[in-house]
Amino acid sequence: MAPRAQTNLATDQPFDGDGFPERRPLWVLDTNVVLDWLLFQDAAMLAPSRRLMRGGAWWIATAAMQEEALEVATRNVFARLGAALDRRERVASGFTRHATLLADPLPCLADTPALRCADPDDQGFIDLALSRSARLLLTRDKALLALAAAARTRGLHILQPQDWAMPDAAG
Repeated sequence: MAPRAQTNLATDQPFDGDGFPERRPLWVLDTNVVLDWLLFQDAAMLAPSRRLMRGGAWWIATAAMQEEALEVATRNVFARLGAALDRRERVASGFTRHATLLADPLPCLADTPALRCADPDDQGFIDLALSRSARLLLTRDKALLALAAAARTRGLHILQPQDWAMPDAAG
């Protein structure tokens, strides 16, 4: 596994050993996509997860996103996947190994109004993606997918995992 780059603490942006920003695209994964990958080993997440694990993109998240994924992973509805603590550990390990945790999303600039998600619980994903100039938001959530056309005008592709294809569909 390639060594992880350091993070520029002033901007929370990854940079390489020479201090230049990494050229890898930034990706945001919503909670269900994270669980599809780390708990369910969903086939639709095979290609995107390979790209992340090989260092072809940066998965960015916030501590709140990590906590939500950990909480959801321990719900009784997933008991068939093993003990709650084991499920939590699998998700926590995935975040530790593959995600770059950032501070909360940066506020929108006055000349760039925020995109509003119909589901307030999902607003953080779109805010993080746009505030950090992410290239891709992977989700199956209808409220986030409804923002795809507007987000694309800002350089963000909102896709379902099965619609992402290597090498460069959306970063």
